[in-house]
Amino acid sequence: MRRILALLVIARGAAAQPAIGKEFQAGVDAFRLGKLDDAKAHLEKARDLDPKLPGPYRFLAAVAQAQQRWPDCIDNARKALELNPRSGEVADTRKLVEACRASAGRAAYTQDLADGAAITVTTNVPGATVKINGLTYGGTPIAPRPITPGELEVELDKPGYKPVKTTAKALAGVVTDIVVDLEADPDAHAELGTPEKATTGYLVMPPGLGEIAIDSQVVPAQDRIVLAPGVHVVEIRAPGKDVWRRRVRINAGQRTVVRPELVDSAARAGGERLGFYLVGAGGALLVGGFASALASRSAANEAADIVRVERSRDPTRPLAETEAISPLRTRADLARARDEAQRWAIVSDVAYAAGLVTGAVAAYFLYKGARTRTDVPAPFAVSPVSGGAVVMKEIAW
Repeated sequence: MRRILALLVIARGAAAQPAIGKEFQAGVDAFRLGKLDDAKAHLEKARDLDPKLPGPYRFLAAVAQAQQRWPDCIDNARKALELNPRSGEVADTRKLVEACRASAGRAAYTQDLADGAAITVTTNVPGATVKINGLTYGGTPIAPRPITPGELEVELDKPGYKPVKTTAKALAGVVTDIVVDLEADPDAHAELGTPEKATTGYLVMPPGLGEIAIDSQVVPAQDRIVLAPGVHVVEIRAPGKDVWRRRVRINAGQRTVVRPELVDSAARAGGERLGFYLVGAGGALLVGGFASALASRSAANEAADIVRVERSRDPTRPLAETEAISPLRTRADLARARDEAQRWAIVSDVAYAAGLVTGAVAAYFLYKGARTRTDVPAPFAVSPVSGGAVVMKEIAW
C-alpha cells in the first residue's frame, strides 16, 4: 500500500512539472508579446503549482512593473531573490527591485550595497521609536541605512499609540522597507484627545522633587503638568541641591517623561574644590619637574666640563704647572656629577608624570563639580539625534 501511495505521489509530481513548465513558458511568451494580463494569469498558475520556483515570481515582478503596480513588483522580485539568492539573474532582479522602489517614491540607498543590506522604517505617524533586534535605531521615518542581512525583530513604540512588534527579512543587495501603521491607544487618548485634535501635552516627572518652574513661572507640584506644545524651560529648586535647568520639548497629544537627577550642592562644591587643589598640586609638580630638569642639566654640564678640563691638561708638563688651569678634579668628582645628573633626571620625569596624572584627575573633578550655567540657553534634557539620543552637559570655568 505504501509503495502504491509513493508511486502516486511521484506520478503526480512528474505530471505537475510539464504543467508548470507549460504555464511558465506561456506566461513568458505573453509578456514578451505585451499581453500583460494573459502573462499574469499564466505566471500565477505556474507559481501556484510550485511556490518554491523563483522564475514565476521574477516575471510576475516584471509584469507588475509594466502595469505600474509598484508594490506587487517589489514583493515578487524580493520573493525571487529570497528563493534563489545565488541565481544568475540576481543582479537584474536587484535592479528591478530598486527601479520599482524608485517609481513608488521610496528613498534609495545612495551607496553600493554589494552583498550587504539596508532598511527603511516608516509609520503612519512620525516620531515612533524603533528598535531592531533590541537596539534603538531612532525615530521614524528612518532613511535607508545599512544593516546585516537576515531576520529582523522590529519593535515600534510611540506615546499615545499601541506598541507594535513585527518581523522582517533584510535581503542582500536591496533596501527592505518596513511599513507599519500604528493604532491609537484609546486609554491614552481618552485623557489627551486624539493626536489630530489634541492641543496640549503632558510633562511627567517623579514626585517630591522640589519647587518646579516652567518658563520662569512656578507651578504647583504634580505628577503630570499640562503644557502647550513646544519647547519649555523647566527648573527644579530644592534645598541643598543645585538648580536643575533644562529645555523640554512637548508634543501635542503625548506624554513627555523626564527624570531629573538633582545634584547635592555640598558634595559637588567639595568635588570642585578638590579639583582646584589638584590643579595647584599638578602645577607644582610640573614646576618641580622643570626645576629638576634644570638641575639635571646643570649637573650634566658640570660633568662635561670636568671631562673637557682634564682632557685639556698636557700630560708631558709637570702637575704644578697644569694646576693653574683650573682646580684639579678627580674621577670621584666626575662620578658624583654624573650621578647627580641622572638622579635629577629621574626626579624630573617622575614629577612630570605625576603632574600630568594629577591634572587629568583635576579636570575630572572640575567637570563633575561644575555648576549648571544660567547665562546661556538651557540644554535639552534629551536631544534627539540620528540613530539615538545624546544627553548634554555644559560647564563653566
